Amino acid sequence: MGGPPGGTGDDHPVPPAVLEAAIGWQLRQGEGDTSPADAQALADWVAAHPDHARAWRQLGDIDQHLARAAAGPGARAALLLPPRRRRPARVAGAVLGLALAVACGVLVLDRYQPVGQLLSDHRTATGERRTIVLPDQTVLHLNTRSAVNVVFSQDQRAIHLRAGEVAVETSHADPAERRPFVVLTEDGSLRALGTRFTVRRWPRAHTAGSDGAQGRGAPATEVAVTQSAVAARPANCAAAASEPCAAERIVSAGQGARLEGGWVDPWAAPPDADAWKDGMLVVDNQPLGEVVAMLARHRVGHLGVDPRVAGLRVTGTLPLADTDQALLALTAAVPVEVVWTTRWWVMLKPRAAP
Repeated sequence: MGGPPGGTGDDHPVPPAVLEAAIGWQLRQGEGDTSPADAQALADWVAAHPDHARAWRQLGDIDQHLARAAAGPGARAALLLPPRRRRPARVAGAVLGLALAVACGVLVLDRYQPVGQLLSDHRTATGERRTIVLPDQTVLHLNTRSAVNVVFSQDQRAIHLRAGEVAVETSHADPAERRPFVVLTEDGSLRALGTRFTVRRWPRAHTAGSDGAQGRGAPATEVAVTQSAVAARPANCAAAASEPCAAERIVSAGQGARLEGGWVDPWAAPPDADAWKDGMLVVDNQPLGEVVAMLARHRVGHLGVDPRVAGLRVTGTLPLADTDQALLALTAAVPVEVVWTTRWWVMLKPRAAP
């Protein structure tokens, strides 16, 4: 679960059995007929082990996200509790009402904070960016809608990028540190060679379809190196440097690579690939459809582009902290206008003739 920069005891996931027990306690509380004895039993359980207290605090953190997204009571339990533990409803109407509340809550919550990332060690919501300092003093910068798990072991220091984008600044504070630092994704591994680099795993944007929605290709992992080098390996190779891998490629500063389908291929990484750390999106002769897709990751609600203008080329710098201003800047750069159906449904369309 996420925590403040620098890490606390709450930054580490609890055992699944403990989390399941905590959810059971929360369900009993939600029934509304708890007695003083029940409250004492819960207090005793929380105090019995540090993992119990941590699980209870982590559920409270998820509660806050659900509250921001206006999800109904019990939505968290319905989302997280394994099916075998969900008890039959006493009243069919109550089940249907809860199901509808959960469905609506999940849809709203997922646009603000992807549901699948709620139990990650560190995560960001839509439009949020975070900086995390790991125990070895390596610095991670998380872009919007991103999630990582930290997996430090006796043999290596690793983070698993579950989704989104992370910029890594490896630490050299301890000269005795010999464990390699590795970023793992579903597509392979990236071993730092004393370096700074960014790794992202977004669905790749395509030209907008006839409905103006942004199409998405299958996710691939892309790395851009800004200092020193990275050893990139596809998923069919072991991450450990001691294991030989013919497909391994060394990616030097100023270069990029894409890991996909068991291969590592060169990728023309933009020179400002990590500008988002400073709240800026730098684009250089890119299609408007791709630019809008990148802005949409930082904005709650639907942001689309009319296919008639999706191919227009854009060059410039856009603010990520204020996507309204970014959209206005696009209207000055290319002949489009912003059409607001509601605050949460926005389209870029061809500019009307004067």
